[in-house]
Amino acid sequence: MLELLLTTIWLLLPAYTPNNFAVIFGGGMPIDLGKKFIDGKRVLGDGKTIRGFVFGVVGGVFCGVLQYHIEAILGIRYFSGIDVNSAIFLFFLLSFGSLFGDVFGSFIKRRVGIERGKSFPVFDQLTFLLFAYIFAYAFSPYFLTLFTKNVILAGILITPALHLGVNYIAYKLGLKDVPW
Repeated sequence: MLELLLTTIWLLLPAYTPNNFAVIFGGGMPIDLGKKFIDGKRVLGDGKTIRGFVFGVVGGVFCGVLQYHIEAILGIRYFSGIDVNSAIFLFFLLSFGSLFGDVFGSFIKRRVGIERGKSFPVFDQLTFLLFAYIFAYAFSPYFLTLFTKNVILAGILITPALHLGVNYIAYKLGLKDVPW
């Protein structure tokens, strides 16, 4: 059980870390350019920025590349068991999918009237992960090689607690305005 937990966290780091990079390096121009949707509400809000999205994806890929090299040094064969270009593409898909899912979540939250920074339990914790899975599954032939059914399920089960814990730490460090 512990091995499954650690493997799941390891494999999901390229999906888990982009939002952290987006918080740290974000700011600037909002992705929605301040525009409103047909319902009169902001499309996304000021919390989703172009710089945050770009740095989030770059940070997630960077994290994955570090993992790849750490695995090669330690003789571990998860990501390093595939060619480097395919691994980098998988890191991109996990990172991009994660942030796309976060943006999608913000879009839905605005539609149902949940303001920026307000909690939307379960949805906040899983939308990014589900989109990371979807993008990686759809475009990488290595996804199902690495992400077994047990790993996918474990990710869905442990992510809410990890997400809340990391966000609480970021809040305590002054990196986030809210602890969720």
